[in-house]
Amino acid sequence: MVYPEFSFWQAGLLPGVLNIVSGFGPIVGAALASHMDVDKLAFTGSTDTGKIVLELAARSNLKLMTLELGGKSAFIVCHDADVDHAVEQATFALFFNKIRTMFLCWRSQRKRALRRVVGDPFKKGIEEGPQIDTEQFEKVLKYIRFGTESNATLECEGQRLGSKGFFIEPTVFSNDKGYNKES
Repeated sequence: MVYPEFSFWQAGLLPGVLNIVSGFGPIVGAALASHMDVDKLAFTGSTDTGKIVLELAARSNLKLMTLELGGKSAFIVCHDADVDHAVEQATFALFFNKIRTMFLCWRSQRKRALRRVVGDPFKKGIEEGPQIDTEQFEKVLKYIRFGTESNATLECEGQRLGSKGFFIEPTVFSNDKGYNKES
């Protein structure tokens, strides 16, 4: 989520200290990970891609790395936070990139996931569109099967939505009993 009224200097950072760059991994990611003038890099993504990023960083200037791999979707809620707003933001963050399989134990998260509106992302009121292609669609369904087979509790949904396109119902698992790596 972008907050146009916020700037990094308001957080105490000098211009140029923090730069957020997005783009395709083989082009932008490889250039950043390999560049000798980049001193610190944070990467969020798959474990396989994280290994490549880490290797490129080690081959260059052995830059500091922060890796958040495997879609664990960490979310910190402070003690004085508005919990309802935090749930809305966590749900948005978790579902934004189409990672629909989650291992959570918040009852409110389950309730909010059940209210998400899935459909044509170009229509008003739709919160979640389809997977990008067959490969991603099958990958998400595989994760849902893995969660079920791992005896995690399927709190809601977990099925294909409709018969056309790559739509999957928002899916929430709880009581994870050992999900700790991508498969």
